[in-house]
Amino acid sequence: MKQIQRVAKGKRYLISRLRRDVVPTGLIKCSQRNTCLLAAIIIAFATLNPVCAQDESTVLDRLQERQGAELGSSNKAESIQVGKAIFLDTNLSNPTGQACISCHIPQHAFADPKPQSTGAINHRVGTRNAPSLMYAALIPSFAYDDFFTPEGDEIYAYEGGLFWDGSARDLFEQVQKPFFHANEMNLDNEEQLANRLRKSNYSNDLKKLVGEAVWQDDSAVTYQAYLALVVFLRSPIFRPFDSKLDQYLAGDLESLDEKERRGMQVYINGGKCNDCHPLNAKHWDQPLLSDFGYDNLGVPSIGKPDGGLGAHTGNKDELGQFRSPSLRNVAITAPYMHNGSLKTLREVVEFYNARDTPKRRWKQTDFPETVNRDDMGNLKLNEREVDDLIAFLHCFTDRCIENMSDEEQFPVPPKDTPSVQTKSLYFPGWTQRLHRSFKQSTTQD
Repeated sequence: MKQIQRVAKGKRYLISRLRRDVVPTGLIKCSQRNTCLLAAIIIAFATLNPVCAQDESTVLDRLQERQGAELGSSNKAESIQVGKAIFLDTNLSNPTGQACISCHIPQHAFADPKPQSTGAINHRVGTRNAPSLMYAALIPSFAYDDFFTPEGDEIYAYEGGLFWDGSARDLFEQVQKPFFHANEMNLDNEEQLANRLRKSNYSNDLKKLVGEAVWQDDSAVTYQAYLALVVFLRSPIFRPFDSKLDQYLAGDLESLDEKERRGMQVYINGGKCNDCHPLNAKHWDQPLLSDFGYDNLGVPSIGKPDGGLGAHTGNKDELGQFRSPSLRNVAITAPYMHNGSLKTLREVVEFYNARDTPKRRWKQTDFPETVNRDDMGNLKLNEREVDDLIAFLHCFTDRCIENMSDEEQFPVPPKDTPSVQTKSLYFPGWTQRLHRSFKQSTTQD
């Protein structure tokens, strides 16, 4: 009999397994990954059956169409353009002047260089650092999943989800909340948002997605606005995979210099970075540089204690735990940690290396009883190893962001970056199916 236990802190176990998205009881769901598995089975069977082989592309087209319908026209270029317009619209806040781009700045990999962002009302400041939106659409849905340790024990832990604490199960839930948060865009309700959307200069394009029959239905209008934002955040702009690391992983071993290659060895070995930010692909074709698990790193306190995952789940053993972010573009997304308490990349590396040593220089953390003291805090890296590791972390920056000109509003991804349409089956997310406008939208499409 295998032992079953919860994971509150301690070592991570990077064991391959089939993920299962969290779904409310009674909701029958076929995940995107299962749909891909079904497609693979169909292809395999078709190769053995000439008759089925004739219909292979038709079956796959239908799977693709079904996914597009579930996302309410998400595979159409119009949705991306509407989502982009919403992202830039400063008239959707109360008072006006705040937009998504206000806290997610393209030159900083769509993160905020301030420790905590200022909302629509100037004296209101959030309590957390606004994370990068690059690759956010690829974060797996929030799940309570099982792992097997090398000793054969079965353990359970949370992974995935949006926001630092996983309180949004997927991107569709995440894009909704800033509109109504008092420290962000500060709208009172969906009626306010819908009315502002109807008055926007892109309202005709949005109306085509919503449909004439339900254009006055606030829920239908906001539903399509959320979907458009999701599709925009899934677009190639946010997933270019064109860093020096990607070039190296694609086979160009000369793309990293000697110092950076030494840094990679520190990353994998003494620095233990690879334990939580693996260089191997797991949730996507290319590595996302995170296992998206939760941990309490013991970062310095700022303001009121933030319970993180534990405040979300109600489990005291998870207080102070936050989701492991992707390290892609980490060199340009300072300040760091959920509260922006560490200002530079060097300070982050030194914190991991020497947090628990006698010469520690950091303030007290919020929940010391749940801090992970097994995997970090006294790594014993020397100065050269620290320098090498930082050099390697700079290799994670996407070149399309580094090369942005002053005239460019957004980075320009490589031409061969897959489109939303070709990758639609692979994006995580499902909560749009719970929305009351979902059935109406899929019927319309």
